[in-house]
Amino acid sequence: MQDYKLIQTKDEVTNLGAYLIDSGCVRAAVDIEGENNLHSYGIRVSLIQIFDGKRAFVIDALALSSRDALTTLLQGSSWLKVMYDAGNDLLAFQHDLGFRPAPILDVAIAAQLLKKPGGLSALSPGGRSRSAKDRFQKANWMRRPLSGDLLEYAVSDVLALPQIANELLAELTDKKLLMEFLKKNWERQNVTRTWDPLGNYARIPGYHHLKQDARRLARVLWYAREYYAKQFDLSPEMVASKQLLKRLVDERRQDADEIVRVLNDGRKREPIRMRAFAECLEKAWHDAPADQVTGR
Repeated sequence: MQDYKLIQTKDEVTNLGAYLIDSGCVRAAVDIEGENNLHSYGIRVSLIQIFDGKRAFVIDALALSSRDALTTLLQGSSWLKVMYDAGNDLLAFQHDLGFRPAPILDVAIAAQLLKKPGGLSALSPGGRSRSAKDRFQKANWMRRPLSGDLLEYAVSDVLALPQIANELLAELTDKKLLMEFLKKNWERQNVTRTWDPLGNYARIPGYHHLKQDARRLARVLWYAREYYAKQFDLSPEMVASKQLLKRLVDERRQDADEIVRVLNDGRKREPIRMRAFAECLEKAWHDAPADQVTGR
């Protein structure tokens, strides 16, 4: 396993930036671990992993009181940030930390142009089992302290990226696809990304087949779920699954007492609080769009 340095202070981030400049770094691998509405509410960056081909670093983003040094390191520097399928990571950076790393080199685009199947695991030497990947990806990265196993997993995600980038860029050049790659890579770096959890109500199963009044109720219930989840820092699915929302819509449940009773029926987690949910539901009736027929 590659040794790594755990970085937890602003000065350590600044020193890392100086090391990369002094070492003549042209490009280094970057990846993140974080939260995406699985264990708590919203999109959060927990760890930022960096590997320049020689040394590996893990930045504990939650330990930093200021984002200035991170912005300088990842947005204000000239070295290429080698990433894989960077879209979601760039959204997380923008939404949670207020900046986007640049310039980037997204090797997933190269793999797609070269018709390489299987994602990053297939490109990495040795790979790893799907069950192990799922287990670590579904871990709660917001908890502290993080176990050694989690930190080692986080580091392993960036170790192969520099070599993969070298090999794919060489193949793109050989097949005269480099210019097409550079164009697509530039577009991905500069695309506008937003996170609009309230606008995803069409994900309720069968939404597009509902009548207008039922669609209206679906939107209200989706908003109420989001408001409650945000208030108590819960994953929205911990409040109500999409299937349970569909049931509430099918049964035309509009009364807060009835809705909370359904949500708490057989619930193993902390019960939904009646008064708080009623306030969220009232706000949802006021805020949820009444005249739209799609979630787009």
